[in-house]
Amino acid sequence: MEPTESPGWYTDAEKYWSGVPATINGMLGGLGQLARPDAVTSLRFLSEFVSPPSTSTAASIVSPPNQTSESTVSSSTTAIKRSKLPLPGSGPSHVLDCGAGIGRVTKQVLVKAFDHVDLVEGCESFVKQAKEEYLKAEIDSGKVGEVRCQGLQHVQFEGTAWEGRFDVIWCQWVLGHLTEDDLIAFFNRCKKGLKPGGMIFVKENNAKVGIVIDEEDSSMTRSDLVWKEMFEKAELKLLREDTQKGFPSGLFAVKMYALEPFS
Repeated sequence: MEPTESPGWYTDAEKYWSGVPATINGMLGGLGQLARPDAVTSLRFLSEFVSPPSTSTAASIVSPPNQTSESTVSSSTTAIKRSKLPLPGSGPSHVLDCGAGIGRVTKQVLVKAFDHVDLVEGCESFVKQAKEEYLKAEIDSGKVGEVRCQGLQHVQFEGTAWEGRFDVIWCQWVLGHLTEDDLIAFFNRCKKGLKPGGMIFVKENNAKVGIVIDEEDSSMTRSDLVWKEMFEKAELKLLREDTQKGFPSGLFAVKMYALEPFS
């Protein structure tokens, strides 16, 4: 049965994740050793488009000394030059961590690259762990703001405090839980959450061909071609793509995509 025809697609995913430990190992499927190479690669990918806060301890990773305030990035047809985020006059930088789990990517990547981070996560136990323990220091300092418990298929931006708030919306290892229609609708709603010049980043597993469905956790692993079809349907322009290095063999390839809405 296609996931769009399955009435239990989202409830089955909720049941699966409710049984996963709210730990780094739990977030990474028992492969906690992936956390560091994942974080380093993500920070370097972000460095093409984002200037970190001057106080960031990861400034040498996110923005190497030989980089300027502009970034030239390659698409399949042309070279695109754009100013790094946050754009002048746009205020402190804000990012939304989608499908954030307990906040691993927020702590290891996003708080180092942005002034403020908000999170959205559908599993109540993960949100509780993030608020009460894992991200408590970041919340108390004001670095982390709202931690919202909600599935991405329900997240709204227009008419909320999140309308026009974010320089970047970061989606990692979560979009495979959305059906095609919900994925495209989510991308379109995300546009309302972006500041002018804002971007969407996607980091997801890639199947070799087509779509691989995992019935255990109600997720789909899309191929690179399928991802690009989704971006095109959502009218998102692909600015840059890269492949995660340093993971063990035998895993799905992981690709990162930097996107902006078509004008």
